[in-house]
Amino acid sequence: AAQNLLDQNTLEIKTKSIEQTLLPLVKQISTLVSHREKALCQKSMRAVARVGQAVNLAVERFVTVGETIADNNPEIKNEMYQACKEARAAGAAIEKLCEAALEDSLTDRSSVVRAARCLLSSVTRVLLLADIVVVKQLLLAKDKVARSLGRLESVSNFTEFVKAFSQFGAEMVELAHLTGDRQNDMKDERRRAQMAAARQVLERSTMLLLTSSKTCLRHPDRQNDMK
Repeated sequence: AAQNLLDQNTLEIKTKSIEQTLLPLVKQISTLVSHREKALCQKSMRAVARVGQAVNLAVERFVTVGETIADNNPEIKNEMYQACKEARAAGAAIEKLCEAALEDSLTDRSSVVRAARCLLSSVTRVLLLADIVVVKQLLLAKDKVARSLGRLESVSNFTEFVKAFSQFGAEMVELAHLTGDRQNDMKDERRRAQMAAARQVLERSTMLLLTSSKTCLRHPDRQNDMK
């Protein structure tokens, strides 16, 4: 069997976007679990049932997106489908348990807690797997910049340089956009600072490369060599 991309025992959330996506679900589940030790009136039980339905509906929409991501990214497909399957099952279980509250006052509250834990775990896995795709896009952009840089090294005249540098510049803009988004999304301040420093070096180096390359290619000795 293929090795899992995620360690099931350490589902660490490192980005703000994942944390913010989980927050509404956590609040809804907290609403359900908070009723474990309360005697519910009929009105409250109906409210609990509605929350259960809302949770399941939100999970269904969420896993549909997850499965679409899986279809477009074979390297995460199996794990993503498994996480989506578990999330869907947990969401359905929560809705069913909340509907049961109308009949038996949610006597089996421990089942709600177990389903909630399973749901949060599986949804977190879906988000972390989707995040792997985001990181892959960033790495692909980095590789494109590296290849363009290699082409710049082999230009033989100023016309070739302008063409190669235009492509390099466009790919640098894409890399800067992706790394900027990633930097802002990181929860860890140290990681954010490291990425900011790396982006600053890259920006300065790009300007230095442009200036030095133009100077080199326009130098009389260089032009004589190319004749």
